[in-house]
Amino acid sequence: MGRLFIKITMTITVVILLFVPVNKFVKDSYDYNISGAILAFKKHPYPVDIINLGASHSMYGYYFKPTGLSHLDLALPAQTIEYDFKLLREYGKYLKPGGVVIVSISQITFANSETKNIGNYYKILDRNEIEPFRLLDYYSYLYVPGINSGSFNSALSGKLKKFRWDAHQPWANDGKNYSGRKYEKVEAQYREAVENNNIERNMKQLKEIVDYCHEKGYQVILTMEPVHKSYLEYFDEEVMDRLVFQYLKDLKLDVPFLNYMSDSRFVNNKEFFIDPDHLNREGRKKYSWIVYEDLKKLGYAIYE
Repeated sequence: MGRLFIKITMTITVVILLFVPVNKFVKDSYDYNISGAILAFKKHPYPVDIINLGASHSMYGYYFKPTGLSHLDLALPAQTIEYDFKLLREYGKYLKPGGVVIVSISQITFANSETKNIGNYYKILDRNEIEPFRLLDYYSYLYVPGINSGSFNSALSGKLKKFRWDAHQPWANDGKNYSGRKYEKVEAQYREAVENNNIERNMKQLKEIVDYCHEKGYQVILTMEPVHKSYLEYFDEEVMDRLVFQYLKDLKLDVPFLNYMSDSRFVNNKEFFIDPDHLNREGRKKYSWIVYEDLKKLGYAIYE
């Protein structure tokens, strides 16, 4: 009995010693901390002039600090319209009177319905807003994320990005390989959304966001961020009409829509992008100045 106890104790000790660095690896990863800026704002909030919602295109799209605007970025990767609305309700109270809400529209806006990275919201939203919310998942994600295979795989893939095959690098074949893979993924997601009637639900949610902004006195605008020409080869006007524009037209939202997707100032300039559909630091600065100036031209109250 004593030997068995010793063996069990040693096994548990070894498992713990191996798990501790794995857990730290996950907790230190970029994906695990993706909502860190929002969390920091939640702990020390301040009045803001402008909020942007949306998925990764929006998250990598805006940097208004050089314009003098105070800005809160509420966009996260693959974020659904549903969670756009949840975050707006949670943080919209920090908008200055007449503040601007940018609702980013992307290729997945109407097709995206499943929140795959629910852990992103554990620290930044009230738990009553998170669906589904499971107490065990909540505490394990916060304290022992290393046991979650999804979190571990995300952390590992982030570290291995630079070791991808040449054909899978973002700019392989001038970005066409990346754009082609993205197109196939979006098309599969769109087919699933049509089959499950998710598009109508997202349309309704978008209208509710716009109506909510009007009710609260927020100035609201729809935008679409720039992409590289290689991306446009797959997501051309016909494809975008099927994925997005036909639904926007049916909604008849009485708000401006600034579509920069094929903007000539970006489309041929790889130096503004991380990959074919996400802006880099310099791209964000340039693009945000453009949006800032266009908002002023539209008569939106922009605080100096």
